[in-house]
Amino acid sequence: MKIGPNDLVLDVGSGHNPNPRSDILCDRYIEDDTERGGSIHADRPLIVADGHNLPFKDKAFDYVIASHIIEHMDDPERFCSELQRVSRAGFIASPTELAEHMFYWSFHKWYVNKTGDRLILHPKVNVPNIFGDLFHYLYEHNPWYARFHRSLPDMFWMEYEWRDRINIEIRDRSPLNLTDPRALKRMVIPRESPVTSAKRTAVTLADEFLPRAAKDLITRARRQKRTPARKVNLESILACPACGGDVKLMRDAVKCEGCGRVYPIERGFPMMLLDQDMRHRPESSDLVATGTGS
Repeated sequence: MKIGPNDLVLDVGSGHNPNPRSDILCDRYIEDDTERGGSIHADRPLIVADGHNLPFKDKAFDYVIASHIIEHMDDPERFCSELQRVSRAGFIASPTELAEHMFYWSFHKWYVNKTGDRLILHPKVNVPNIFGDLFHYLYEHNPWYARFHRSLPDMFWMEYEWRDRINIEIRDRSPLNLTDPRALKRMVIPRESPVTSAKRTAVTLADEFLPRAAKDLITRARRQKRTPARKVNLESILACPACGGDVKLMRDAVKCEGCGRVYPIERGFPMMLLDQDMRHRPESSDLVATGTGS
């Protein structure tokens, strides 16, 4: 990812594994782990929001990361429009269509492919798949099977970096030609350099032979190397998702200075959702300002 040392970075759909470089986290769900691999992780400021209506000012960020989220979205075109609105550049990652067929995530809504500089999505058809759990188990517990996947990363994992504009197209059907032997041959030709191959083989050997305690130690060491997130004035980047107006951070809520809408702060997280049940809607006289936040 082409992220500058001073870039302000947003991670949309950060979930249980935020990108180490992100400064601000954003996720729709903080309690429901159905569509992610663990509990929410919030070691930096986290805003609860919907990717279709991001509560940030235009071009508030230099870079936005959306890893393994576009395939979950009801309207991926609107989602990409929001990413472009709030940031100057960014990175999108997802499983490819082939990975979807192999691993079968039933809650994903779209097959995602990249052709040249274009993202091409078409609706996912959920049909019974008896092998999805098997391949998940193989990837998790057989490092040599995982090594096979690492040898053909673009076959299974889609990565798309953009600046200024996301070139996205929604189609009715797949752009892949899986009945042409020549196309299939090009798809499976190894594309690793000798150096990359050696590194990935070393990782595989470590997965195979290192004891669990040593693996956990390495994981913790990697996390500790994360660049500390900068202290951010949230009022300078937040905007009302309903009207786009400036907001004021209060003790227990965020208030839009344009339309007057009030968003609660729960467990320390601003709940900037348009469709939430506004259980606590304090009157303006009850709001106590706490400055600009951080």
